[in-house]
Amino acid sequence: MKRTLTAFALTAILAGLGLGCRKPKTVDTGVTAAELMATADKQMKLGKFNDARTALRQLEQYLPGSAEFPKAKLMLGDSFFFQGSPSFPEAEVEYSSFLNYFPRHEARDYAMYHRALCHFSSIESAERDQAETRKALDGFQQLLAESPGSPYAAEAKAKILQCWRRLAEHELIVSIFYVNVYYYPGAERRLKNLLDTYPDYVDRERAYYYLGEAMRQRLLSGEEIVQFGKDFLAKTKKGEFKDLSKEEIAQYNKELQAYGADRVKDFRAEAKNYYQKLVESYPGSEWARRAADRLITMGTSGVKEELDS
Repeated sequence: MKRTLTAFALTAILAGLGLGCRKPKTVDTGVTAAELMATADKQMKLGKFNDARTALRQLEQYLPGSAEFPKAKLMLGDSFFFQGSPSFPEAEVEYSSFLNYFPRHEARDYAMYHRALCHFSSIESAERDQAETRKALDGFQQLLAESPGSPYAAEAKAKILQCWRRLAEHELIVSIFYVNVYYYPGAERRLKNLLDTYPDYVDRERAYYYLGEAMRQRLLSGEEIVQFGKDFLAKTKKGEFKDLSKEEIAQYNKELQAYGADRVKDFRAEAKNYYQKLVESYPGSEWARRAADRLITMGTSGVKEELDS
């Protein structure tokens, strides 16, 4: 009798924990996965996105093994993406979750494209940080790399061009700011990197002009002076400047002055070169007119003599 009661109690406990016989995949209310999907789909079409998410979350929580589960995961992303006031961060989380759950699903390109669109739709103006632009660019490029034949490929390519242009414009705006606040070494580095990194997207007229402006006013930077000092100490085999003799200090000052004069001469020649490129490449532009004026004040004509001949 005791054994019978023990077995009966164990069976009851297992049943209460859901560890007994397998039951059909239904939620507590007895609604099936197909019915939940039908409800969610209907609510989405009616624009009742919160109600749709309620049904989809039920399916996600109680029926993760159902055939409808992948579609439910994808629809959760859509519910945030297409609602009246889109919540792109939440949509991005849901699309990423779908991609993590189903790395080889046939709708993977759809999820990848819309995840990238979430970042694209959150891009700031060119004056602001471009973290979202870079994430969108990475997302669209990943889509093209993994699914070049996707129906979303053409749109992804167009969005990639827009991302490159925005990044180039951002870099140019920051560079111009550096020139305006007299941070010429930083402007030089940024503008040269801009021309190398975004050759097909940068506004070269403004880039050449402001690179010319930076080099026209450039002096030795603090970093260059520090490096020159390190090189001089190494040459004299001294550890610190306090170890230098009076004669060596005088020699240091003489060599630093000569080095600075040579570098400034190089900076000015480089400035003329950028102004010249602007005048020759964009002869009818306002920036070319400004560059020609700079060349005149720097003691050279706006167009090379060989071109006149």
